[in-house]
Amino acid sequence: MTLFNADDYGITLTQAEHILDCRREGRLTGVSLMPNSPCLEQAAARLKGDDGLHVAVHLNLTEGICLSEPEQIPLLAGPDGRFRRSFLGLFLVSLRHPRAVRRQIVREFTAQLRRCLPMLEGRPLRLDGHQHVQMIPAVMAAIRDTLASEGLQAAYLRYSREPLGPYLRHRELWRTYRLDNILKNLVLNAFALWDGRYMKAMGLEKHAVMGLVLSGNMALEPVRALLPDMERAAAKRGADLELVMHPGWGIGPGEGLDVPGGPFEAFALSPGRKQEYDCLRQL
Repeated sequence: MTLFNADDYGITLTQAEHILDCRREGRLTGVSLMPNSPCLEQAAARLKGDDGLHVAVHLNLTEGICLSEPEQIPLLAGPDGRFRRSFLGLFLVSLRHPRAVRRQIVREFTAQLRRCLPMLEGRPLRLDGHQHVQMIPAVMAAIRDTLASEGLQAAYLRYSREPLGPYLRHRELWRTYRLDNILKNLVLNAFALWDGRYMKAMGLEKHAVMGLVLSGNMALEPVRALLPDMERAAAKRGADLELVMHPGWGIGPGEGLDVPGGPFEAFALSPGRKQEYDCLRQL
């Protein structure tokens, strides 16, 4: 089975509406709720009545304002409550302070889940991570601890392991791949070697994803060319495939979760969001 998911749902209401266009007119099968969005409740209300739509909690440790008291998670957020670390920063601090980081992540994830659970309206609990932070081993362990402490069982947790072979076989696309995306693919696949034990402990199946290497260039033709090969690669592993996309265009300057001019605002405002919107509607 192939899932078509829109991450970062609900940062703004305009962005949420554009994502839902891909449900009404395209192949979208799921959305991931951004738990620390100021307008999340209003955006989530627009999902009512669509029981066939998968809805996940997009666990976030890197962008925007935390939901915990900042002084309770000083390794994750500054005094203003804004998350202070990138993916790499989280990994490094988790090596230096493993127990403290895990405790603080559990505190923040507990707050994020408690905010989002009422919005799932009886749907199974699905989880993924903003900027794939769930693949950092300490974060994966904290997810396990959070679910246990809250008495929850997840039905799905994104396992960001992306087959690289299909990308390599399509030589005509090589020039379109960015080196940083290739490196991201390799890093996440390496973390997957450690994360498998946590997935097993939580009773979760390991899935495959598509979209990391294409990040920033997820246009219709490359996706059409690669998708059948990616589906076959996932099937060989006995895994479902999740196409991870960001079709939520229409976020204006200063409307995102990052500070204006911050490192993540450019991604939120990128014209690539409209490109992915068009792709998802035409697949």
